[in-house]
Amino acid sequence: MTLSSGPVAAGLRVVLMVKQYEVTTGKRVISWFMAKMARLGLGNFVVLTTTGRKSGQFREVTVSPISDHQGEYIVSPYGDSAWVLNLRSHPVANVTRSGTVEPVRLVEVTGEKPELVKDYYEREGFARQFMDVPGEATVDDFASVSNHFPVFRIDPA
Repeated sequence: MTLSSGPVAAGLRVVLMVKQYEVTTGKRVISWFMAKMARLGLGNFVVLTTTGRKSGQFREVTVSPISDHQGEYIVSPYGDSAWVLNLRSHPVANVTRSGTVEPVRLVEVTGEKPELVKDYYEREGFARQFMDVPGEATVDDFASVSNHFPVFRIDPA
């Protein structure tokens, strides 16, 4: 494939990640378990229910929000995953935690957001395999890669 015929020439955004996320049976079992924990209020998980951008059907994913002095956020360590694309089409969603369903609006944070991505990287060890930064990374190390990892602020609907 040449640049004149590849995804860049077609106007598609290309993101190079350290490792591609693949859904396996083991990951489905872990995701199911994390969703149960979120619904019971255990752990730092919530169930995010989005509206499918193509199907219009509800789609659930378990995520781990992070907080700072300005609010609560969700980071996608997998880049433009299905739930990210769904939120871009339909930003109103539901967050379920501790058995309570909360209608929310997710607003994508644009521009530099290295502090948020770094905080997520430090707290969520599994995400490190998808982020191309050194083990003891500084905020400056995240400045060059943070735009590859969408961040959404959780606001009341």
